[in-house]
Amino acid sequence: MKALTILLLLSAASAAHASATLQNEFMSASRKGEIITLTTLAGTQRLTIDLPGLIQNAQASSFKDARWGAGNRLTVRHGDSTTTLTLYDGNPFAHFETRVGSGGEDARDINKLIIAKMELDLGIDPHKLVTLGTGGRYEANSPTDGYAYSVLADPETRNGVVCGWLTQYRGVGLMLPTFNNGKHGLETQLDFGLMRVQPGQTRETDILVVGFFDDARLGLENYAENIAKAYDIKLPPKPNVYCTWYHRQQTGSGASTEKMIAENAAFAKEHLKPFGLDVLQIDDNWQALENDPGKKNKGPNKTFISTTPHFPSGMAKTADTIEQAGFTPGIWFMPFAGDTNNPTFDPAIFATDKTTGKPFEEKRWSGATIDASSPQGEAFLRERFKRIHDWDFRYIKVDGLHVGAPSPNIYVNRTYKGKVFADAEIHDNNMTFIEAYRKGLGILREEFPDTFILGCAATQNYLSLAPVFGKVDAMRVGPDNGGAVKGNWKQTIDGADFAGNFWFLNNRVWYNDPDPIYVRESVPLCNARWMASWLAVSGAMHTTSVQYGLLAPERLDIIKRTLPAHNLNTLPVDILENKHPQIWKVANDRLCLLGLFNWNEKEEAEISYPLERIGLDSSKSYDAFDFWENKYLGTVKGSLSTTLAGAHCQVLALRETADHPQLLSTSRHITQGLTDVVSETWNAKAKTLSGTSQVVAGDPYELRITCPDGCKAKKIEVSDNAATTSNIEQSGNLVRVIITPSNTRRLDWKIVF
Repeated sequence: MKALTILLLLSAASAAHASATLQNEFMSASRKGEIITLTTLAGTQRLTIDLPGLIQNAQASSFKDARWGAGNRLTVRHGDSTTTLTLYDGNPFAHFETRVGSGGEDARDINKLIIAKMELDLGIDPHKLVTLGTGGRYEANSPTDGYAYSVLADPETRNGVVCGWLTQYRGVGLMLPTFNNGKHGLETQLDFGLMRVQPGQTRETDILVVGFFDDARLGLENYAENIAKAYDIKLPPKPNVYCTWYHRQQTGSGASTEKMIAENAAFAKEHLKPFGLDVLQIDDNWQALENDPGKKNKGPNKTFISTTPHFPSGMAKTADTIEQAGFTPGIWFMPFAGDTNNPTFDPAIFATDKTTGKPFEEKRWSGATIDASSPQGEAFLRERFKRIHDWDFRYIKVDGLHVGAPSPNIYVNRTYKGKVFADAEIHDNNMTFIEAYRKGLGILREEFPDTFILGCAATQNYLSLAPVFGKVDAMRVGPDNGGAVKGNWKQTIDGADFAGNFWFLNNRVWYNDPDPIYVRESVPLCNARWMASWLAVSGAMHTTSVQYGLLAPERLDIIKRTLPAHNLNTLPVDILENKHPQIWKVANDRLCLLGLFNWNEKEEAEISYPLERIGLDSSKSYDAFDFWENKYLGTVKGSLSTTLAGAHCQVLALRETADHPQLLSTSRHITQGLTDVVSETWNAKAKTLSGTSQVVAGDPYELRITCPDGCKAKKIEVSDNAATTSNIEQSGNLVRVIITPSNTRRLDWKIVF
């Protein structure tokens, strides 16, 4: 084995060994004999990597990539492989990419490949470190295996190492951290299902990146930005969605019915569309069973051709009804799933089970894999996708996504348990399973060119996580949470738990979908507020699932205060310190919003946290307003302290205390001005505070303004002549005034002091 060592102190080259040196503004790399060192420009960390095989040679050269720009590269030949280490100008990550050879005169079949084994030393007591990965946060002396990325960090300083798979075009990237004899290790693997290397040939794998960061949280965000660059991701606008699935008890069908969807669309057009609801999506149970063989596989009907009696006019008519109400029509289906019992499906379209020689079929409910690598499979997929697209659905929720490659449904999947793929074969064995999978996803994109694609669900098998980057616009990253409708606490917080762990992907690589929030009377008010607040603060994708007209006005109002989802990037402040981060921060150039969450249903949570660690100035005072208590809290300085009852949360608007009036909070949205306030200006000479806000017709819009001692508000002026305004109320340093707009618009307002 060859040791690739990342050290802070660069060893002097020995005259007895060949040497090569690379450098960018973040780190330098050098080779002396069998040792390669990467040296950061500050710090004391060390990382050692073993690559398979003995080194034959290593050579440095300048390099330029069309996507990543100029840099310097070290090419290392080892065993049957060649690994390149590239430092690009302006990029804090070192890029590693391996090409693997056949190693002989015969073709070489590779299921899994160890890319590198690492040993990490951050220069402090190793027992004080933590890891972050797909499984969440763990003490680093008891880590858990995961996928895609792995972080080792000091929770006190936040210094850490971020290692991740930048691409997964060919395999599923695995991260297997260890702690042995007081040392932290990390083994990185690729699982291809099968990768065949022809005699005398080589094949490229995927790109692994490693970087040292002063703040590992920001390192993960940088990693996500690099993923977006690698896949050239440009996200469409974030949708705000109604889904039929979770109120089956109200409609008699997971897809609702043609009549009830029309009723919900009419109600939502009047009451929720002005606030931002823009998609109505039909879920499972709309599809009838074609060519009923008397026996079918488990789970949903998988033909997706005709409709059940719930939709007598067909899906195109229902899509038109939704569109006529002003919403984007959405539909659920399983793109790559078939049923081996049903004559609708030619057996030639399926992947093959190597054990039986018959079509591969997942045994839980995901169905049989329609193989995109075969001509027959591709033709079937294109016909299926074109049919649904022609019904004019422009939002699709594609479920059972993992079965696009032959694989088990291991729901709820979060950590790596030793198995990704099934023991199967695809038609084109020159493609890896992931290459065929991404081909199928590419066909889906081609046949739905103008459509928002929500993947579902990563937790069925994490080959539906990173291997689908760049192919979907959003991903259901957590398990079903329907139990929250009845107050189940675990399912109340599941969405926030899973989506929160992937906060860095949201708005950068895709939109995280945590599943719906629930506000029905069956849900305790504190639970409803908890779900709504986390969703509103986090900026994750917004989904609700209810017959809206059945909601009490005060429950419907909670939904209004969450619409639309914002597009700002949110940070889980204490994610390195707590498995479930209690402090979430989102800010723009005028307002800082903090969401504080108690993840325990029964016990109180005491939060005491220095403002400096939140990213605020501990020497300054900040005015604070509590959204749910509708209360001005005065000023906060030095640290934030609060006690939350079980299952409770708090959403605080903070602004640095000023010597003039300023807008602290509004009533429009839980984010208290982040989504609705367009501009705000204080004119000291005229003694006026003016601003522009996006408001909704008939929705009372309260401005909450702080002002210094001795300052008194005199009058308010608005640009909507038909709007009504309340009397100005002033209590101490807080001024309140309510504007009720006559129409949905951008409203100019001005308060004279």
